[in-house]
Amino acid sequence: MANCPKCNAKLKKVEAMVFCENYKPIKNDKGEWINEGSCDFRIMFKNKIFGTLSPDDVRKMLAGEFVENKKGDKIFLDMSSPFFTRIEFAPKEEPEDF
Repeated sequence: MANCPKCNAKLKKVEAMVFCENYKPIKNDKGEWINEGSCDFRIMFKNKIFGTLSPDDVRKMLAGEFVENKKGDKIFLDMSSPFFTRIEFAPKEEPEDF
């Protein structure tokens, strides 16, 4: 796996995501997830809007490429986003005039 694009530490992979080794999420006493690490970079494999990403998809994104789903939507790495991704939706087909 590559290095973190935010802090250059190693990236790790678990079943649900790719994340920076400096990302340290824990649940607080209210049951909320908080990060106690020095970096918050992570990309979830299951994206509710785009669909499921594979580790190879994330590698492509880290290399500056985009990933396209069956609908033609494209997902990119976006370091300015809180989710570190940006989605460009495919143009919707206009209904025919009757």
